[in-house]
Amino acid sequence: MAEEDSENPRTYTEVTEVTPDKCSSWMEKRTCNRVPLKRSNVDKFKSILRNRQFRTTHQGFALDWHGCLIDGQHRAAAIIETGVTVTAQVTYNLSPDTFAAIDGGRVRAAGDFVAQITEMRQSNANVYAAALKILANRAAGLHWMRWTSGRLTAEQVQDLVPRWPVDEERIVRLVSKGKQCHSSATGLIVARTIITEVWPESITDLFFDGIGETSREFVGRDPRSLYTNTMINVNRGVVSRDSVQQSAQAIKAFNALVSGDSIGTLKKMKVAGVKIIKDRRTGKEIQQEYPPDRYPEVIQPAINISDKWLGNDSTTSIG
Repeated sequence: MAEEDSENPRTYTEVTEVTPDKCSSWMEKRTCNRVPLKRSNVDKFKSILRNRQFRTTHQGFALDWHGCLIDGQHRAAAIIETGVTVTAQVTYNLSPDTFAAIDGGRVRAAGDFVAQITEMRQSNANVYAAALKILANRAAGLHWMRWTSGRLTAEQVQDLVPRWPVDEERIVRLVSKGKQCHSSATGLIVARTIITEVWPESITDLFFDGIGETSREFVGRDPRSLYTNTMINVNRGVVSRDSVQQSAQAIKAFNALVSGDSIGTLKKMKVAGVKIIKDRRTGKEIQQEYPPDRYPEVIQPAINISDKWLGNDSTTSIG
């Protein structure tokens, strides 16, 4: 047992009857644990309860010192739905930080922890978590080909959300834009975050608010229309999950927008590979390795922004 101090109550475990009413009370206080219930897990426990196969083991229920249920939510939901009372171990007064460690490497994904921290809907939290992983790998100096690799821990998520905050309303809007363009919402969040490291949000949103269905208002080779049409044509009616590539293409289109440049196409970045070339002297075919393309840099702000694509003849000043 943990020793009680002046601030935190003593942690203790007891074997006790767990009733549907008690579970209902716990589930009402589950505000700290916003990981959504998996219906298959609840149904599994319901079957165990109905078949009288529930046994008292070391696994039971856990509450933090605020009374929030941080483990055992699927068992509690099954008990409520079946009306069955069981005898189980219940641990009380755990630190709220314990939630991050419970099942962290087995069941709960980064999106679950983002939902718990931000109180976002799970679908939006999943998109945001994927973007955070890419941004974290980028910040760690990994090459763009590895930005989607690895898995975020709960502790990392707790550090990354304040570092790259994105409100849910913005995520919802970019999810909608992604569907209109058939592009990855995660990629759009990544691109917008990288661009706003350099440019004010008001300028950044000239691009992101203008893609998708809104781009129909533009004529010629406006970069917002070009990005939208490229994504639709390349992805052939299906929302693509190629987040890193599409974030790079968005940055290229943004650079063209603010600089007033024309771009013919938005090509993907090439990964490293080997190409066959012919030796001019011998005529023999030889293999030649080539490096991957570089991820594009965001163009630095100038004193004036070109309004070529904004429907004006004048220029807009920054600062």
